[in-house]
Amino acid sequence: MDSDKETVLLVGQNLFFLGRVEMLAEPLGLAVERATTEAVFMDHYTNRRLALVLIDLEGDESVWSKVLENIGHVNGGGFDKERGVNILAFGPHENVALLERARELGCDLVLNKGEFNRDLPKIIEKLGADLG
Repeated sequence: MDSDKETVLLVGQNLFFLGRVEMLAEPLGLAVERATTEAVFMDHYTNRRLALVLIDLEGDESVWSKVLENIGHVNGGGFDKERGVNILAFGPHENVALLERARELGCDLVLNKGEFNRDLPKIIEKLGADLG
């Protein structure tokens, strides 16, 4: 993997969304990678040029919550806006507490899965335009 390429990183265990993200991002010159553990995420966060982090809230909560807490810790208690890394979380609409937890942990945008499916093409397109 070319670590100099702008990357969209999907944090989660479910492969369902990975193919869709790849289909939208790769034609725009963005790499797509997946992190299933906190250690893999931190390696990517430190060593890749991340353009966007997608957090699947239906994944292992102990992983994604720790990831969000660590990013806050790594950056002195706040997300790294200097790097321009946006954090988008998505999860089931019926689990309001889960969506709220992601907001509390500092996600830039929290969407239910329906909104995520609807808005993902626009989000990736805008990301490609901003980087291009």
